[in-house]
Amino acid sequence: MISVLLIAKNRDAEKRIVAFLPAEDYKTSSRSSVEDARTALGANVFDVSIFCVDRSIKNALEEISLIKRLSPGCPLAVTVESCPPAWEESALSKGVDYVFHDPLVATHFRSVIDRLVRLGEAASIPAVTKVAATPPPETGLSRSALEVLRDFSHVLGYSLDYKLFTQHFVLKLREIIRVNRIAIFLEPPPMSSMAVSGEGTRLPCVSSVGIPLDIRDCFELSRNAGIGERLSKANHILRAGPDSSQFFGGLSPKIQREFEILGSHIAIPISDRERTLGVAILGDRVTGTDFSDDELQLLFLLMEELGLAIKNSWLHHQLSANHKLFSDVLSSMSSGSMVVGRDLTILHANRAMLNFVTGDQESTKPLEFADLESALATPIYDVVEKGVNPAPFFYTAGPEDKSIFRVSIIPFRNGDHRLPQSVMVVVEDFTQIEAAKHYDIESSKTKLISLIAKRFAHEIRNSLVPLTTHQQLLDQEYANEDFRHSLKQALETETGRIQRFTDQMLFLAQPSLSLTDVAEIPALIDESFQAVRGQFGGRPTLEVKCEIDNAVVRCDRHSLKHAVGEVLANAIQANTEDPVVNVSVRNGVEGKIALDFSDNGVGFTNETAERALEPFFTTRNTGVGLGLTVADRIIDEHHGQLVVKPRSRDNEVDVAIILPHADN
Repeated sequence: MISVLLIAKNRDAEKRIVAFLPAEDYKTSSRSSVEDARTALGANVFDVSIFCVDRSIKNALEEISLIKRLSPGCPLAVTVESCPPAWEESALSKGVDYVFHDPLVATHFRSVIDRLVRLGEAASIPAVTKVAATPPPETGLSRSALEVLRDFSHVLGYSLDYKLFTQHFVLKLREIIRVNRIAIFLEPPPMSSMAVSGEGTRLPCVSSVGIPLDIRDCFELSRNAGIGERLSKANHILRAGPDSSQFFGGLSPKIQREFEILGSHIAIPISDRERTLGVAILGDRVTGTDFSDDELQLLFLLMEELGLAIKNSWLHHQLSANHKLFSDVLSSMSSGSMVVGRDLTILHANRAMLNFVTGDQESTKPLEFADLESALATPIYDVVEKGVNPAPFFYTAGPEDKSIFRVSIIPFRNGDHRLPQSVMVVVEDFTQIEAAKHYDIESSKTKLISLIAKRFAHEIRNSLVPLTTHQQLLDQEYANEDFRHSLKQALETETGRIQRFTDQMLFLAQPSLSLTDVAEIPALIDESFQAVRGQFGGRPTLEVKCEIDNAVVRCDRHSLKHAVGEVLANAIQANTEDPVVNVSVRNGVEGKIALDFSDNGVGFTNETAERALEPFFTTRNTGVGLGLTVADRIIDEHHGQLVVKPRSRDNEVDVAIILPHADN
C-alpha cells in the first residue's frame, strides 16, 4: 500500500483527490496547511506528497521550498487550477516532480503518482561500492530518453484541447532543447466539417515562450507573404543568418524582417503530412550554440507529429459540434424522434417523443423500451431482431383513438450485416392532416354532387321546354298535322337527349366491363352514327375510309358503340348546319387498330385539347361535358387509348382512338 500525504486548504480539492486514490491501494493522510504537515514531513514516512495550490498562487513557491526542505527525499506533486508558465518553471526548479493542471483525469493522476513513488524508491537505495568492471551493453532506453518520454506523457492529458496541448508541448520542448524563445503560429480551426471552407490566410500565434506579449498580441504570419508563404509552398526548414542567402534561393526582406521582429532565426513548418497547418519559430539556444542538421531534422519530424495531433483535436471538436447540432435539431423537431440500439436500449429520445410516450416532455427519467406500447414496440423489435424491412404505418392513440400518428422506422445497417446496428423511429402527428384530408374529401363530394345536379337539372329543363310547349298546345292544335309531326320530332329528340345523359351516368358508375363480344369496326361506326345523328338537328354526313381488311376488335359491344357514338356526337356538334364527319381506319403500331376522327368544324385549340377529357368541361351552351370523359373511360377498359389533338397545319385529326386487334 502506498502512503500519501495530501496538503489541501480547500475541502473540495481534498475530496476530489481522495476520490482518485482508492483506499485499498492508497493510505491518504490529509493536512490543511504546510504548517500542520510539518511534523509528518519531518518523519519522512510517506511515499509521495501532494500539495494542492489555491487559485491565488501567492506564497505557494515559499511553501513548496519548505516542503522540500522538510522532506527532501519524498517525491512532490503539485495540483494547480491555472498558472503562468514561468511559475511552473520556478516550481519545477524548486524540486517539484510533477505539476497537475485542471481538469484532472483519475487514471492519468494515479499513473503519475505511481511513477513518482517508483522513482522515489529507486533514489532511496543506498549506493554499494563495487569493484570496477566493464558495464554490459545497454539493452533498453537511456535514463534521459525515459525522462523525455515521461515529460511528454504529461502533454497527452490535453490532447483534446489543441491550445492547451500546444502550450504544454512548447514548455516541454523548451525545457529539452534549451532555447530562449519559441512561438507556434497556426491557422484558425475549421468552423464545421459540413461547411465548405478554404485554406485560411491568417496564421495567428496560439502559444509562445519568451516572446513579449505586446508583440504576440499584435503580430501574426500570413500565407500570402513572408515566412508563412514560403513554408506553405515548400515544406522545409528556414534559417536566417549571415549565410542564409545560400539556402533555398535566399531569404526575402519580408522573411528577414519577420525573423528580426520575433528575435528568432529558425522556422519549421507544422504539417499533417498533407499540407502546412502552421509554423514553429525558434530562437537561439541559451548556451549560444547552433542546432546541428540532425537536431533540426528531428525537430521537423516532431513538428509533423504535432500537426497530426492538432488535426485530430480539430476533428474531435468538429465531431462534437456536429453531434450537438444534430442533437439540437432532433430535440427541436415537432415530430417524435428516437434511436434504439442493437440491445433494444433507447439511446436518444427528443422532447416530442417523451411527450408521445409518457405525456411529459420535460421528464428526466430515461426512456426504456418497456415503456413503449406494443403497437409501436413490436415492429421495432422485428426490425432490430429479425432484420425486417419496415414500411411506414399509421398508429392511433389517445381518447377513443382519435389521435393518428405516422410511424417510420429507419434501420442503420453497417456494411453487409443483415441486422441493423441501430434504428431511428420517427413519429409524426397526422391527426390534423387526416382531419383536413377528410374535410377536403367530404367538401369535394358535396361540390361534385352540386355540380352534377346543376348540370343535369339544366339539361333536363332544356329538354322539357319544347315538350311543355307542345303539351300546352296539345288540345288546340292536335288536329293540325304539322303540330303532330312537330310533337313527334320533339319527343324523339328530347327523350333521346335525356336517354344519352342517363347512359353517360350509368357508364361512369358501372364496374369493369366484360370483353366477350367481337365486332367489326366499320359496322360499329355506322351503328353508332345512326344512333346519334338525329339528336342534334341538321343532316350530318359520315364518310368512313377503311384501309385494312380484317378490322375486328374484342369488346363489350354496347359500351364500345356508346363510346364511338360520343366521339361522333362531338364531331356533329362542331358544325350543326351541315356537319361532315370523316373516319379513317388504319393499322396502328404493335398490331393495333387506329381510328382517326375529323370534322368540318374549327377543331380543338391547345387549351381545349388539354381539358377535353375533364369531367363537365364543355365550350357549348348545351350538354353536361361528360361525353368524351365517358368515351375515354370505356376505351381505357378496352385496353385502348383516346387522344384529343389540337388542329394545326400539320394535323387535321381531332380525335384518335387506338384499340388492340382481336387477334392480340
